[in-house]
Formats: sequence, C-alpha cells, structure tokens
Amino acid sequence: MENDITPAGAFWPDRGKQMLVALVTMAAGYFLGSGAMAYTRDAAVFNLERIEVRGNIILTRAELVEALDLDLTTSLFDLPMRDLQTRVEAVGYVYGVRIGRTFPHTLFVDVVENRPLAYVAGPDEYYVLTAEGVALPLPHGRMELELPAIAGIDSAGSALEAGHVGGHPQLSNIHQVLRYMESSHPRLFAQLSELVLSENGEVTLYLAETSTAVKLSGIEMRQSIALLDAFLTTIRGKKNLQDYAYIDLRYKRQIVVKERA
Repeated sequence: MENDITPAGAFWPDRGKQMLVALVTMAAGYFLGSGAMAYTRDAAVFNLERIEVRGNIILTRAELVEALDLDLTTSLFDLPMRDLQTRVEAVGYVYGVRIGRTFPHTLFVDVVENRPLAYVAGPDEYYVLTAEGVALPLPHGRMELELPAIAGIDSAGSALEAGHVGGHPQLSNIHQVLRYMESSHPRLFAQLSELVLSENGEVTLYLAETSTAVKLSGIEMRQSIALLDAFLTTIRGKKNLQDYAYIDLRYKRQIVVKERA
C-alpha cells in the first residue's frame, strides 16, 4: 500500500510563489498610488477653493484672508501651513490661531482675538488696551467698540507705540485695576465710562449715564473700588446713583458724598 502523506517541504515552492506575487502587487500598488497622487495634484482635484474664517469678532474676514496671501489655484497639499500660521499671528488683535485643511477644497482659520478692555488716550491718538496688557491701534482706524476710556497718561506715548504697557508703571497699574474691577465687580465695571488720572496720581472714575464722579485713592485703588461696590449695594432701593454729584473714597474708612441739588 502506497503512502499518500505529502512531505512537509512540498508546500514551500508554492508558498514562495505566493510571497513573490504579493511583493509585486505591493510594489505596483505603491507606484500606482504615487502616480494617482501626482495625477490628483495636476488635475486640481484638491485645489483650494474656499477659506473658512471662524472666531473673529473685531477683525474682518477680508483682513485675515488678505494676511494669508494665497492663490486659490494652489493645491491643499502645497500650502505652507507654518508660514500661514505666522502670517496670521502677525495681524493686530490676533492672540492665537489654528489653521488646518478640510478636503477636498477648504482651508479653515480659527482665530482667538485679544480682548479689548479700554481705550487709552495717547499724546496724539487713541489706542485700545486689551485684557492681555497689549496696546493696539484702533480697529479699522475708528472708535467702534463700546469701552471705557482712560485719560491723563500723557507720558505713556512710547509704551503705547511699543504695543505693551508692562514698561509703564502707571499704565500697568491702571490695567491691573481694570482687570480686578472687571472680574470682581462686573456690575461696576459695566457702568464705567471714563477713568481720568490727575498729575498728583489720584484717579477719578466717571460712571456712565449719571456722570457721577468717583474719586479714588491713587495708592489703594482696589480697596476703594471694593468700598464703592459695597456702598452702591447699601443704597440700592433707597437712592440711585444719579442722586450723587460725586463720591469721594480717598479717605480711610470714610465715604464722602455730595448729592445733586
């Protein structure tokens, strides 16, 4: 009787042929894929056709698209993504940006803007002081934002032109006080119309609508603001802010007021 068991090594020639075929197929697929990719670029399958700008409030879409400086016939694969990021970051009011591609035809630009806090009167023009401590030119050359104004810092011209208030002690202090007022006493900050510094360092706040003057100590402004907020809470329902011509908080543990005639 013949032995019908196939020797163990009999399958190796066929297995070798299968491996060879697989390798050839993979190589062909690679070259075909590379060719297809080159074809899609040449055939404008992934050309840039749309730029989507998101998150902008102060800056216009046109300003950001202009900063990108792109040709709409460029392939999405050929866009210089890092350079585009740098271009947008150089635009005033841009705090941060994320740029990406959505195939087949869209470039998206997600913008985070600096947050305006107040106008600052410089020697010759107004600037915008942001919550991040940056001084920027007026957006679009106009005072179009509803913000309180800071006046009386005539010596801050160089700091404003440099774009950062950190090097100017007086302006830096005012910035910190406004941030404190905005975060800890938002109702009071919402009523703020103007903040005026005098030559002796004293600060006067003018509250919107009532034009009530509030005089603060130039040294202990935070304590004065907290005292003012407590005072307004105390008189609520009894008197209105417009009943007072001024509120003087320059004295420790005292509030001096003058009612309107």
